[in-house]
Order: sequence, then structure tokens, then C-alpha cells
Amino acid sequence: MFAPACTCCGVAYGGDVRLFRCSQCGEFLQCLDCVRSGHQLNPLHSIKEWNGSHWTEAQLSGGEGSLGIVYQLGHHGHACDFPDARERTMVVMDITGVHKVTYRFCACEKARRFVNGTLGQLMGNAWYPATTVDPETCASFESLELFRLLNVVGNLNVHDFVRSLERRTDPLLVTKIPDRYKAFGRMSRQYAYLLRALRAGLAHLPGGLKTATPGSMAVLCWPCPQDEKNLPEGWREADPRYRFLYMLLLAMDANFRLKNRLRANENQEPSLCSGLGYFVEEKGYKKHIKNYVAEKDVGTASSCIAFAALLQKETRLTTGLRCSGVGGCVCARHGVVRPQGLGDLQKGERYANMDYILMSALVGVALVALTISYDIACQWKVNLPTRAAKIVKDAKLPTRLDEYEIQFALPVWHAAAHETTCQTQNSLSYTAGVGRTDGEGIERTWAILNPLGFSTKEMGYGARHDAIENKVDHLNFEKNIGQGDTLARKLIVAIAERDKQVAAFTEVDCTLSSKLRNKWQERIDEWLADKSQPNPYCLEAGPTEAAVLLELKTAEAAEAAEGREQVSDTKSTPTAFVKAGLQLEEAQRRIKAEIKGVTLVTADRASQIQEMRIAFHRKMRTYKRLQEVYMPGVRALKLAAEEARDPDAPPPKAEEMKLWLPSEILEALRSRACRKGLSDIEARLRAAQCVDALNVLRSRLHAQTHLISWRNSNSTGQRAATRSATLIGRVGDRIKRAAGKYRRAREALIALKGAAHTLEFKVLADADLNTNVEEESDAEARRKLARLGSSKRARNEPTNKKTTLSWIWTVGGGPGEAEAQLHECKCRLIVREPVRVEWSKAKARRDRWVEEVQLLREEMKRVLRMLRWTQGEWEKREGQRDSVDPELAAGLKAYARRQVYIHKRVAEAFHTGWNCSLASAVRQVMERDGLVHQELLRGAGVDKALAVEFTAMETNVANDG
Repeated sequence: MFAPACTCCGVAYGGDVRLFRCSQCGEFLQCLDCVRSGHQLNPLHSIKEWNGSHWTEAQLSGGEGSLGIVYQLGHHGHACDFPDARERTMVVMDITGVHKVTYRFCACEKARRFVNGTLGQLMGNAWYPATTVDPETCASFESLELFRLLNVVGNLNVHDFVRSLERRTDPLLVTKIPDRYKAFGRMSRQYAYLLRALRAGLAHLPGGLKTATPGSMAVLCWPCPQDEKNLPEGWREADPRYRFLYMLLLAMDANFRLKNRLRANENQEPSLCSGLGYFVEEKGYKKHIKNYVAEKDVGTASSCIAFAALLQKETRLTTGLRCSGVGGCVCARHGVVRPQGLGDLQKGERYANMDYILMSALVGVALVALTISYDIACQWKVNLPTRAAKIVKDAKLPTRLDEYEIQFALPVWHAAAHETTCQTQNSLSYTAGVGRTDGEGIERTWAILNPLGFSTKEMGYGARHDAIENKVDHLNFEKNIGQGDTLARKLIVAIAERDKQVAAFTEVDCTLSSKLRNKWQERIDEWLADKSQPNPYCLEAGPTEAAVLLELKTAEAAEAAEGREQVSDTKSTPTAFVKAGLQLEEAQRRIKAEIKGVTLVTADRASQIQEMRIAFHRKMRTYKRLQEVYMPGVRALKLAAEEARDPDAPPPKAEEMKLWLPSEILEALRSRACRKGLSDIEARLRAAQCVDALNVLRSRLHAQTHLISWRNSNSTGQRAATRSATLIGRVGDRIKRAAGKYRRAREALIALKGAAHTLEFKVLADADLNTNVEEESDAEARRKLARLGSSKRARNEPTNKKTTLSWIWTVGGGPGEAEAQLHECKCRLIVREPVRVEWSKAKARRDRWVEEVQLLREEMKRVLRMLRWTQGEWEKREGQRDSVDPELAAGLKAYARRQVYIHKRVAEAFHTGWNCSLASAVRQVMERDGLVHQELLRGAGVDKALAVEFTAMETNVANDG
């Protein structure tokens, strides 16, 4: 018969012999003596005892029923010559579960080496105490490290982690397990803070943490330009053509998912690292915000997305919230959050918040040029220098915006909600020096941080800040260590697309004469120097209705001055008469829209519609009197129409009455019914109506797109969704009315001038009423570039579904010259203008991809420079605190040396990966830049490397197109 025995000493089970097994040591059998001796150094292992039929839980120490092990602190479990006489019991939380451990402190000579006494003994054993006075709870460093990793990677919260440890200890929860949820929350928060401070080198400061500078705990972006860290000497004197290589690109945005509730009974604990990490310094920020309590949102006064403010009032509800969201500033090319680049929003997206966040994020930035991408940059940039100067004066921030050359731009996919003029004026595609940056990196950052909002929404003020900072710290670190692969993959895409765009532009460019090419280039240069000049990337628009009306009235006034006007019995003019008819037509459209937009007509609503009809009839009487003067032959046509009407039919309602404008009369009868020139006046006003209607359509469609995007991102709950739907429906009604106006104006224009004279104005189908943006030839490459290095997709990023661009976005308007110049005008607008615009866009695409390749190559060098600079900083820190306790000094020195090793290893891995790349594009670049990279890795001969770099610049630019 089989008899189980101890694997270590061989004693058989039975009688007084008890057998155990340990999940951590291995699944072998141990007797009582062996398990005690084997676990004198491992008090946190989980053991089980064989009772003859099955395994049951057992405890190594911690009270009655345990194996009686007493753990000796100060000696890592080994015997002490003079231990403390008192035995204590402590709850220790470890990855193996929640344990009760009996222990003794050390009281021999070796205890003196612990500067902090008993706390030092606990910390020296890798147990973190929950309090500093008589702690009864500790957490092992291993459990704290595991929780931090699960928290920043998987968004695991303290509650779920602690409950998991409890179930690991006893899945049935039949034994009483000490509740240490709050204690572990404090310990994990402190541990994460101290770990971040250690990694940032703050433990090596001679004056300690108190001397840390603002933002010093943040992880910096390795590829971004940073003076005296990763830029070559003499970069300020570089050729103006290459200065864009040293320009910082930032992206700003607000996130309304990271809310925080206001609790009446909570502790007002501050953040542990206020101002040292990613959130702005708390006291100065709050003092600044108090001066702007009544300020409105940035988008409220926007002439570009004017409907945003209405929706913001309904979606950005702040009742019961301490913070309605977070404003942020990240580097636009890599998505790394800037030091002091986050700030809480109290109510909406206000200037005071976003301005302060930008100014804080720029503290210490010693560069010449900036480009800032922001989804409401068109409005936010207005008066920014004035507001910034006031912040410098009142809040004492050292940032001075007037020291930078600043460009503002709209993120690529957010721009679709803006007016066409605004899009082109602020497009990143037409902004020099930004490469193919899309400006949407901050959206991908929000996509990673948003899941954190479920737990941080209920946290206290300081705990929330620390939780978000931990996540951001990990995010920045991941971005940095991923640059080796990301930059290489981006370079592959960029070089392939650059070659493609250079060839595409050359194909268009070679067909032009040098005179025409120079003329078009001058127009681009003028616009880049002064954005008020005509935009070279847009088709020229035709004249508006107001402009045509003014021109006609001016001509009539000139005729009257010369005595050539037609004699009439009224003070009105032909233009005023036609305009009155068009206004009546617009009134009819409004009445029809009101009737169609109401499902159930109430007494109130019916009264309003009736008032509109009465107002129409009042104007109609005046119009008929004028019609007798300017259209005397129309009386006979009216009588004929009245005789042909069914006598039993009710009289037509106001919205159905025929106005008998020249366009409504057959061409054969028109000359007898109307005075000379009246048809031409209506034709010009109808063409202008088409232009106006298209402009309104584009504007309303942009607004609708913005509102839908805003609803999808911010509206939660049935009430907010209903309000959003109502507002979007109102905008949709206006779109339909503008479409009706265009269709009627086009029909009238065809009736007056024929289809051959309306080539610019096409048939408007319902399918044409969309905001599908123009799919440029490099759109797919741009999407690939944006996704590289990001684990999350931006919430507003378009899908790969191919969409058809509506013709309404490709026309600038109708003809605006006199009939004698009509053909020439059409040739200019329809033939030459699109060629000029396409040439300009092709050139911009080529330039941006050439810049992208150059920027990526420079970023690869900057990464190596940054890693080399970081190694040098840690080498300096080795001996900064030699005056402290010898053991502490030795530990600090060893940690600094390990950091030197880590950063050197990363740099070598990047360089090796780039050299071993299978992609020919990367190998080609390494052939050019390899010498510079090797010199940067060695940290010696930098002057020689820089000389090679600048000498080769001209050749490289030529090779890049």
C-alpha cells in the first residue's frame, strides 16, 4: 500500500507526522520540521496540510492554529543575536494573498544601520508600512509593483485588486480576512509616487524632493526638440530652410470623459506631486481660474462652428461635478503628454483654462518656433498674445509667447467640421515645416485615458490626479521605448510616399510654362506671408447675392444721374422689384418649411403660420402694384391662367401662389410681358442666389457634422441625446431649405439663359448633401503614419471606407462678369483655376512628405542624442549624495549606474534595429546617417558627427526631392 512521505527527510506520514506542501516552493511533500526550516525566510508562502483524505489550508504564522514561525526582521529571517523580546502580529499583503505574520524587530548592533528605526527594518525587508507610527499593515514591494503594472496597463483599480487577493487567500471567504482596502490604496499611491521620483532622479538631488523643479518628475519625449539635450550645437544658426527641423509641434484639446464628482464628506487631500508631473501646479492654477468664473467657452464666439455653443450648454453639464473634464497639451508628432500639460476644467472649454495649460506646458522650452494644433484654433488664437501677457503678469509664469514664432493649425480630421475657408487657412497640409503630422495625437492619448474615467470619477481630488499621472507616466514611457520600431516603420511609409508624390507633382508641373509656374508660386508665397491674401488652394468664388444687388443698384443710380433711366410712375427700381419677388419666394419656402416641420399642428402653431401668410399677402399687394409697372404684359397672362383654373377649386394659399417673375413666363412671351433688361437682372440675381445657397449649404453641413461628432463624443443620457437630436434636426431643416433655394434658382437661371450658361451649377441631388472630404492621393499613407506607434485609434478618425466627394465642395461659385465676358470667365474658372489649385495642392503634398522624411531622420538622431544626454545626467548623479548614510549612498550610486546601463542598452538596440532593418528605405537612410548615429552612441567626437551631418544636409535634401 502507498504511504506518503516527506520528500526532504523521508519520514513517512502517520501518527504524529504531518505532511504539507507549498504552492511557491513546489508541489512536493514536506514534514513539519522541514516546512518550518524551509520557510523561516519565506513567511508569505501559501501552504496546505494533508489531513488523511484531502488538502486543507494552513498558516505558517499569525496566531492559534499556525505552524508557529516567527519572522526575524533586520536579518531577512535569519537569527538575531539580540532580538526584540516582544512578538508582534502584522497583516502583510502579497501577491500570494493576505497573510498574518508573527515577527520580531531586531535590537542588536546591526539595527543601528536602519536610519528610520523599525520603519527602516520593514522597508529593508521590502515591506511597505501603511502608517509611520506602529504599523499593523504592510504590503510587499512585489504586490505594490504588480498592482501598479496592472493599474497602468489594464486600468485595474484598488478595490478589484484587494478583493482578488482576498479570494486568493480564501476563495470561499468563510474565514475572516482583515479588510485592508483603504490601507492598500494609500500604500499603492505613495509607492507609485516614490517610484516615479526615483526614476526621475529626484532621490539623487542634494536637497531632496523639496528642491525639485516644476515638471521634473515627468517623462520627456525623446524625439521632440529640447535645447541642451538633443539638439546639435549651432542649431539656431542653421539655414532658414532647415529651421523647421527644430520646431516643436504641440496639440491641444479638452476631454470631457475624465470628470470628477464633488463629495461633501471627503478629505481634501492634495496630489502628492502637484506641479512636479503632468498636472499644472494646483495653487497657482486655482488662483488664476478664480478671476475668470464668468468666462464663456472658446467655441461660443466662433464664426466657424457657431452652433457648437448651443450644444455645449446641453452636454457639458457641471451640476455636482468638481471637474467637468481635463484640458491637455501633448507633442503633436508622438502623443507624449507635456510636463505640466494637463489641467482640470471647471465648466466647458474656456480660454482661461486652455491658455494657462499651454503656458505651463511651455515652461523651460528654449526654442524659436512652435506649431500648435487645436480643434478650435481658428477662434482660440484670436487675442492669444494679449491673454498670455496678462497671465504672465498675474500668475507669474515665466513663459513668454512673444519669444516664439507660432503657427496655428486644425487637426486633420477635426477640420471637417469647419468652414471651407477656415479649413484651408488653418490646414496642416498647407502649413510649412510640419511634415505629414495630423495633429490628432492627443485624441489617441484620450482614447487610452478614457477608460480610467470610470474609477477616477469617484475619487478624491488628489487621488484622482495621482492616478491619472501614473497612467500618463506609463503612456509616455511606452511611447519612448517604442520609438525604435515606430520611427523605422514611419520612415518606410514616408520615403515610399515621398517618391510617389514627387513623381506626381513633376507630372503636373512639367506641363506648365515657367512664367505661369512663377506666377502661381508667387501667389502661394504671398498667401504664406499674409493669410488675408487670396487662398491658392481654393477655387475663386463667384459674387454673392448682396454683391450683385449692390452692383445693379450702382448701375441704376449712374443711369439716373445721366438721365438714361426708364420712366416709371414709382420711386422703385427694376432691381428692387425683382428683389421683392425673390423675397416673396423665400417667404413661401419658409411657410412650406414650417408646415412640413410640424407633425401635429397646435392652435398656437396654426396661428403663427396664419400670421406668416397674412404678412405675405401684405407684401404681395405692393409687389402686384410694381408688377403692373415693370411687367405690364403679365395682366393678360394672369387672366388666362385664372380662366383655365377649376372654378370649384379653393383659391391658392399664400405659399402656393404664382409670382409671375420673368423666369416663370415662357420665353416666347417674356419679351412682351417684361420691360427690357428685367430678365437679365433676374438672371444675375439667380446666379448669385446659387452661389449664396451653396455657401449656406456648405456652412450648415459643416455645422451638422460638428454637432453629430460632438453628440457622439459627449452626450450621455436620454435627455442630452434628445436635445442634441432636436438641434441637429433644426440644422437639417435649414439645409433642406437652402437646397430648395438652390434648386429653384438654378431652374430659373436655366429658364432665363439656357443650360449652356449654367455649367458651373450642377443638379443638386440629396446624395450630394454630405461632408465627405476630398480624398487626397496620400490619404491612406497619412492614416498609416498616424497609426504607427499608437495602440488606440482616435475616436474621430475616419474609416477606410471610400467615400465620394460631393461636387458642392469643388466649385467656387458661378460666373460674376458681364455676359460679354462669360465665356472667358468660364474658361478661367472651369479650366485654368482647377489646374492651378491642383498644382498648388500637389506641390504642398510633395513638400509635406519631403519634410516628413527629413523630420523622421532628425528625430532618429534626436532620440540617440537624448539617450546619450540621459546617460550623462545619471553619470553626474552617481556622486551627488556621498555625504548621506554609506548604505544609502551605495544604493543611489548603484541605481544611477543601472540607469546608465539601461539607457545605453536602449540606444544600442535602436541603432542595431535600424541597421538590421529589412526595408531598403531604412537601410538607405542608415547609409547616409550611420556615422552620425555611431558618434552619438559613443558620446565622443560629436563635433565630427555634426560636421558630417551639416555637410551632407544639402545632398540629403536634394535626394529627398
